[in-house]
Amino acid sequence: MLQNKDIKNLSELKTTFLCDDKNESFFTEMISILKIGKHHAIFSSVKEKGISVLLIIKIFIIFPFIEQKNVHQFVSSYWQKFTNFGKDVYYRLKNNPQINWRTFLLSVVKRAIVTLSERESSETTPGIRAFIFDDTTILKTGILTEGVSKVWNHVIQKAVFGYQLLVMGFYDGTMFIPIDFSFHREKGKNKKYKFGLKPKYLKKQFKKKRDKKSQGYLRKKELDQSKISMVVKMIKSAIRNGITSDYVITDSWFTCWELLKTAIENNMIYIGMFSKSKTLFLFNKKKLSYKSIRKLSRKNIKRNRKYNLYYIRTVVEWNGTLVVLYFTRKGKNGNWKTILNTDLSSNFNETIDVYQLRWSIEVFFKEAKQLLNLGKSESQDFDAQIADATITMIQYIFLAIKNRIEKYESIGKLYENTKADMLELRLHERLILLLIAIIEIIEELFEQFDIEKLFSKIINNEAAFERIMLLLKQPENCYKKST
Repeated sequence: MLQNKDIKNLSELKTTFLCDDKNESFFTEMISILKIGKHHAIFSSVKEKGISVLLIIKIFIIFPFIEQKNVHQFVSSYWQKFTNFGKDVYYRLKNNPQINWRTFLLSVVKRAIVTLSERESSETTPGIRAFIFDDTTILKTGILTEGVSKVWNHVIQKAVFGYQLLVMGFYDGTMFIPIDFSFHREKGKNKKYKFGLKPKYLKKQFKKKRDKKSQGYLRKKELDQSKISMVVKMIKSAIRNGITSDYVITDSWFTCWELLKTAIENNMIYIGMFSKSKTLFLFNKKKLSYKSIRKLSRKNIKRNRKYNLYYIRTVVEWNGTLVVLYFTRKGKNGNWKTILNTDLSSNFNETIDVYQLRWSIEVFFKEAKQLLNLGKSESQDFDAQIADATITMIQYIFLAIKNRIEKYESIGKLYENTKADMLELRLHERLILLLIAIIEIIEELFEQFDIEKLFSKIINNEAAFERIMLLLKQPENCYKKST
């Protein structure tokens, strides 16, 4: 009889019974393109009882495309028969504090950048490259989850339980990919309720001992580090890993002297919204706030036809460095907004063009949450939160690359098509199982019948395989390339 070891590898059968005019499955293609298997050194210290760690990670990566939200759902599903691992195998990996998930993500990003650059035409003019930073609220219903606190949600203007997720994205001229992240919590103003939690709940929060040299310990320490200091660390880490940029772009919360200085020191232009009223600039030999400078410059207001905006351009000095402040508003009665730019040679249109790239990270947050379950990890272990967020970002990178290569209209549309591809693969695998069942019946009816030998011959004999494939094909379900 065929054993489970044969069945679980059915998805690796050549052509996987897909239509002739269809490419390899999304999962197999992207794993190959990004050379996930090359990253085995990152997991060399992690042992999982003879099971390949990278194989488990590959399984995690395909979850959303086969409509599996978590490990519990997966091990109870149809798909489990192709792996035959118990749920503890998956949980142990995600909860392992020794895994350097940051290095893994950066390695995938570097491979993605190389892959895309290799596919671009030599005649293509490189686009604007930018590091983009922003944070988003990650809600958690379980207040006993390790490290959660009350955090301020700017969207609903209310404090909620969860984390603030800081993300560093890289815009390479045509698309956005996440390259680094950190989770943060807030101490809160009430000293009686540290992190916004009653002492009895804080005491009950999940805790575990970690080696101080472990990656899990270092990532958990980031919970209490300032987001500004993490942005600086992420920029330096990206540059060390060979990822370079022309710009650093942030919203008003992040714009500060420390980030501006970091950008300039690394030969990048900083563009960001500005709203810190206590910061003073040198203007006309006086130290003034940006609001005072705007009022003194009202006579210099101009109208921009391209964006239908009114704006004022001023050059000021900040800690000995000349920067441009653009005061802009929509219509004559709109609210003034301020954009800071360290490039004195750029004009208003160029500044707005670049700053608008910041919206790509907002799109990432929306799509990653809605399609890939970003922040939906139900584990109380902080190491698992890091693991799940990393896997989600790699899933997004896969989609972004496929979107770039195949020129879909949106990531959402691509996601739906990818799910359909995976479900079609499931149909073909079920047909293969039907073939196995038929052969097993033949084995029971006839003595001295070597089923494994027969099945191997069918699969490896081109003529026989083609005949079986023709029987199982359903033309109406085949994917037709657009012409």
